[in-house]
This record gives sequence, structure tokens and C-alpha cells, in this order.
Amino acid sequence: MRRLILFLTGSFVLSGCGEDPSTQEDTDVVDNKTENSLVVPVVDEVDLGSLDLSGDHKLIGPLADAYRRLDPGEDGWETERFSENAAGQFNLLAKSLKKIEGFDWGADELTASLRVLATADFHSCSLRPQVSEVFNSAGLKVNRLVSSDSPGAGDDLNRGQDGFISALKYLLKEGNLRSVTHAKFKVSHVDATDEEISTHVLVQLDGPSASQSGITQINTRWQCTWSRSETDKPLLSSIEVLAYEEVIKDGKTLFSDMTDAVVGDLESFREQLAYGVDHWRLRIPAHLGVAVTGHHGLAIGDVNGDGLEDVYLCAEGGLPNRLLVQERNGQFRDVTKGSGADWLDTCASALIVDLDNDGDQDLVVGLAWFVVLMENDGSGRYTEKTICESKGQILSMAVADYDQDGDLDIFTCGYQGDGQDLRQGALAMPIPFHDANNGGANTLLRNQGAWRFEDETERSGLGENNQRFSFAAVWEDYDNDGDSDLYVANDFGRNNLYQNNNGIFTDVAAKAGVEDKAAGMSVAWSDIDHDGNMDLYVSNMYSNAGNRITYQNQFDVGENEAFQRFARGNTMFQNLGGGKFADISEPAGVTMARWAWGSVFADFNNDSFDDIIVANGFITSTDTGDL
Repeated sequence: MRRLILFLTGSFVLSGCGEDPSTQEDTDVVDNKTENSLVVPVVDEVDLGSLDLSGDHKLIGPLADAYRRLDPGEDGWETERFSENAAGQFNLLAKSLKKIEGFDWGADELTASLRVLATADFHSCSLRPQVSEVFNSAGLKVNRLVSSDSPGAGDDLNRGQDGFISALKYLLKEGNLRSVTHAKFKVSHVDATDEEISTHVLVQLDGPSASQSGITQINTRWQCTWSRSETDKPLLSSIEVLAYEEVIKDGKTLFSDMTDAVVGDLESFREQLAYGVDHWRLRIPAHLGVAVTGHHGLAIGDVNGDGLEDVYLCAEGGLPNRLLVQERNGQFRDVTKGSGADWLDTCASALIVDLDNDGDQDLVVGLAWFVVLMENDGSGRYTEKTICESKGQILSMAVADYDQDGDLDIFTCGYQGDGQDLRQGALAMPIPFHDANNGGANTLLRNQGAWRFEDETERSGLGENNQRFSFAAVWEDYDNDGDSDLYVANDFGRNNLYQNNNGIFTDVAAKAGVEDKAAGMSVAWSDIDHDGNMDLYVSNMYSNAGNRITYQNQFDVGENEAFQRFARGNTMFQNLGGGKFADISEPAGVTMARWAWGSVFADFNNDSFDDIIVANGFITSTDTGDL
């Protein structure tokens, strides 16, 4: 195994834009074991949430106060208390819907469990409104609401508790769902008056299609009004459909999980890769660099020249990075031992690129605050050539020939500053939270040839606005002048768009309208409208809790709009040409991608238009209702 370069590491801070665990239904424990499935043991943990310590006078004051404030009503947040109670009712609705199979609503127990969720004077228009087909290609069809001004499929109202059940029946039947496999309800807004309480609710239902083989997913947004009640169980008094979409896929699903087929037989998969970050953070000493977020990347390239793409996987500190070589049958072989690339340091990013222009793919590995450059002998065996220091903790890297001298240069994204200064612990301390400028600096390493790389960050102009907890960067010639420009997504600071002018960069993000002041996690470029200009997609975090709280009267921190933007989610910028971009995120429908990390454009249905794939989620430990 490779030596450890250093032991210090940092980890990105858990921002306040996380989801509210109470907005998702309880998850039943299901035994999914099959004959060929991999069983990963789970370590039992103490459920601290079951301990009632609010009245324990032995607790020190701050801790006792913290437990007291677990009830949002204790500091005046009655809307949040109501949101939790409404979420509990939606949990019951989700469980009931998942018991329905083939439109069998005859069970008295089932209908009774639904009836008690609504008031006797409940009313609504159809929950499956008039729709029109907006997309149909390769067995994938999308129907959407005709007009927000005419949400009903007719003027007849569903009234009373039986009307509530009828509305649900009609939604599933006409929405082409034979049964419900998954049901998610997220309360995204609460508005309370003396007369009524209303909520906006994001709804996602999916399961087997009714009319043919395949699957159907219903995405809809409701405005719900509720009865005021002295109990913790509010009742639905009305539902109005604000938005509606059906996604129907005929036959097989678009993607199939092939993990077990291609790597399931590998010892390294069974003993290392099959376990999540929750497993390893209980077993690896913190000083070795296990990241609580599990933000570890990979690189893809043909390392041995056989025409097949291979994979290099980054791992937590204390575990080896892995090099997997693809075989002709599509399976992978672990060649880590003997490759020279089995680093044990904390590693979040790597690149497989030809740095010396000899025709094979070399390896760049980001190890905390160091960049290790390794030469490929052509067969996938690597030799360390150069180690360069990064100004900030490396979470990702990007390469381009920015100076057009014929070789590739390296840009590293710096998150934390100098590792020696991390005396406050593993978590970052952005100041201010929504517009930080105290993160680790990014670094530009210019390729001088003969495995010599020089730090050109300041001389190139990339030192401008360069301390913003950077997560990702992508090169692209957005202004069509023939050289590579650079967009940097920052977690806590405004994003950067560096325009390249003969190797000298200027940050034009504010002028171009793409600062995108949110929790930037990744960036991707594509010409989405085929106009010859590259458009921009940035993944951030969507938070129901943030969308609720930041619009309430109690939330007054002087810069509410900035925190509201943090909670909105992902961003799509349309390149208008002339150095200007327009934010089309909401009409494009791309903001709600949950707690988003990596994003990439890919035309996965071969219709010549790039689609977006977003990786999302976060660690949950024992709380399966988190993200």
C-alpha cells in the first residue's frame, strides 16, 4: 500500500438547507435478500431520539435548552409544529396508498384509514387534471397540466370524506398507476391565518403502469387547506392542484442496476466498496480523513490501451483507492495491487489524462492538499513523477490547455485552507454563511513539460475572488472565442465565471448574471437549445424546510432573500450570447433535485437533446426519513 502523505483533513459543513426528516413517510424494514444479492451487515446504533431528556435537571443548561427546542413551538414556530403534524398525516396517506394493488379499494380497513384524514366537508377538483402530451419518444411519454387556470377535469367537485377517496381513486386510475410502489409528500410552504392553515405540498407517486408493462411516475404540487384542531392531527379540508406531470415509460425501465453483475465478484467490492460512508465513519479514525459527507470521486479512462474504459475510484483516508480494469465481457478486474496507485490518503478527486503527450493515459490524484502526478507505462502501471501543493483542500480538479501551448494544465478546487489552520475541527466555518470569502484558495498548475508544473494562479488572474469553498469546476469556451473559460461552483461563496483572454482570466460572473449565490456542488455545460451557445447547469440544494422557514415572519435576519435563494435548488442558465445569461430554472422545472451533488448532461434517449442526470442525497444513519 502507498504511504500516507498527511493525516489532516477537512470536511464540508452541514449547511442549514437540509431536508426536514418529518416530511417523508416512515420506512418499513424490508428483507430484500435474494439468492445472488450482497448482504451488508448493519451496525446497531442507539436511537437517541427515543430519550426524553427535556426535563432532566442533570443536563447542563445549553443542552437542556437544546432538547427543549426540539419542539418548534417552544420558540414561536407554530407553523413548523403544524408542518410536522401535517407531515405525519401524509405519512399515513402514503402508507395507505402503498397497500392498494390493482385498484382494490374494497378493504374496509383501507378506506377507513383514508377517510379519517379528511374533514366531513372536504372538497376538491379532480386531482388528475386535464393534461396534454408534451413529449413522446422511444417509449417515454410525458403529460402535463394544460393550464394552471383550468386545473380540473370538469367542474364536478369531490365532496366529503368519500369524495376524498374518490379523488384519490381517480388520480391513480387516470394517472395510469396500477399500484403505488413509492409515495412521497413534502410540505414546502405553510401559511397560517385566523381563518385557515394552508400548505404547499410536493407529491411524487410511482409504480407499475396500469395500461401496459412499464412504470409511471406522477409529480404534482398541491395547495392544501386544513382544519384547525386542538390535537396534533389536522384534517384536510381542500386540495387544489397547482402543477401536474405524468411520466410513463413503456416496457423496460430506462436503466438497470448492473453493479453486482460487473463488480459483485470482486473481493474489494465485497469488503470495501459495497459499504457506505455510515459504515466506515464508525471504523476509521477521524485523523485519517474519513469525510462525514462521503464526497469521493472517480475517474474514467482507458488505462491499458485496449479500447475499453476503466475506472479509478477515490476512497476515504485509511482505505486504498482502487483501479478497476474492464474486461471484454463487461466485467471489471481489480488491478490495484501492482498499479502503483493504491493511495491510502483521503482522496476526493482524480483524473485520467495524457499529461506528457505520449499517447497513454496518466493519472492525477488529489490527496487532501497535494496533487500527485503519475506516469503511465502504457499498461496501467503508474510511477510517481511529481507532487505539487494545492493552496486549498482538493475536492475536485479539471484540466484544459488554457494557454494553448499543446499540453494539459490542471485546476484544483480548494475547499478548506491550509490544513495546519484547521484547529476548529473537521467542519468548515464559512463567514458569512451565505456569502463566504474565507475558504481555501484554488490553484492553477501550468504544464511546463517534462513533468514540471508551475503555480500560475495569481499571474493568470485566477486569484481574483478565490477563497469561496470551491466544490467543482468545468472548462468551456462559453463565449466562442476559441479558448477555454472556467466556471467554478462554490459551496458557500458566490460562483465564478472566469473569462479567458489570451491566458489571462477575469471573473465576469456578476456581469454575466451567473453568480448563483447558493450551495454550489457541481457544474455542467451543454447547448440545450441548439443555438450554438453553451448553456450552464449548476447543482445546489433544494430544501423544503428552507423554503418553509425563510418565508415566515419569524425568520428575519436582514438578508432573507439570500437564504431563500439557498433553499430554492438547482439552476439553469441560458446563454443569450454577448456575455449574458438568463436564469430559466423555474420555467425549465429543474430546481427540485433534492440535495444535489454531481450533475451531468447526457442524451440518454438518443433524441439529440441533452438530458440531465443529478446525483443527490445525504447520509441518514438510523433516520431513514431524512433525504
